[in-house]
Amino acid sequence: MKCYPQVGLFIGFASIHGVEKGFSGAAVAFGSAWRHRIPFSHAATPLRRGGERQSRRGVASVVDTEIPSSVMVLNLAFVLLTASLSAQVQAPPATATRTAVMTLTTPTGDTAIEIDGKPITGSGTSRTFETPPLAPDRTYQYSIVATWAPNTYTKMTRTKTVRFRAGDRVKVDLSVDDPNDRVSVMYVPTPEFVVEAMVKLAGITARDVTYEPGVGDARITIAAVRGGARRAVGIDLDPERVEESKANVKAAGLADKIDIRLGDALEQPDLGSMTVVFLYMGDYFNMLIRPYLWKQLPVGARVVSHRFLMGDWKPDQTITVNDEYGLPYEIHLWTITEAHKKKP
Repeated sequence: MKCYPQVGLFIGFASIHGVEKGFSGAAVAFGSAWRHRIPFSHAATPLRRGGERQSRRGVASVVDTEIPSSVMVLNLAFVLLTASLSAQVQAPPATATRTAVMTLTTPTGDTAIEIDGKPITGSGTSRTFETPPLAPDRTYQYSIVATWAPNTYTKMTRTKTVRFRAGDRVKVDLSVDDPNDRVSVMYVPTPEFVVEAMVKLAGITARDVTYEPGVGDARITIAAVRGGARRAVGIDLDPERVEESKANVKAAGLADKIDIRLGDALEQPDLGSMTVVFLYMGDYFNMLIRPYLWKQLPVGARVVSHRFLMGDWKPDQTITVNDEYGLPYEIHLWTITEAHKKKP
């Protein structure tokens, strides 16, 4: 194989720049060296025996040198290998991302789930959620909200905050009751004859201040004040119910004695001065407000609930009243004692 001495020049040039620039750099350097080789005539005549090549103009331009083909191949291989190794060493390491996987246990098969405000599709009491790819060098925090209806008149909301890192496998149990749960109860008016029985069972006196979560149209609260209570407070989540209650209180001429508020009774406990609490809110709400009743109500305060109970806190008295068709309605009474004040 015949070759020009420039070959050694551009191979060495490519080798040096291949180490510095990597494989692609070697390729560029190789081409650059070739383009800048010592010029020779494209019209060169065949070799003479003496090894001298002449152009047709008679000017000698280049002297051929015999280079073994094996040396040429080894030199080129060295260039490519060196450039490849250099590229691997000098390439910046990529930051690997990983997902996290959450297994969610829900209260019911049709529970709605939101993660950081985004609805998550799926059904069943066990669901899997995989996060987007996450950087491994930080801790993440998601807010998970479960919403479900245990019955036709109650909507429950349960929120959990979960902290995790990329690659974690996290179990989140949303099926366990939480004191921070929130309840929304559909408004159902209490029959007037039940209202009268509730006020009577409470034993209202002129010293009493009554409290009614889920005040609705304020009919129980108005009846309590008319029955002798000194003052009353009612609260409701629904702005429409609040406006209706205020209008009814004003029409009854009791605006100076009854305070109607908009809000969540579980987020605005204000029971320290109350002596009677009226409830028609469902078992779930009763269990959530029960700790507040024990801690904040004074000893001797009474709790009266239409229909719904308080878990293992048994009522001191239960009465039954019938409607015009003979259908029974139960009303329960509890009284706060010193023992309740010591409960956790």
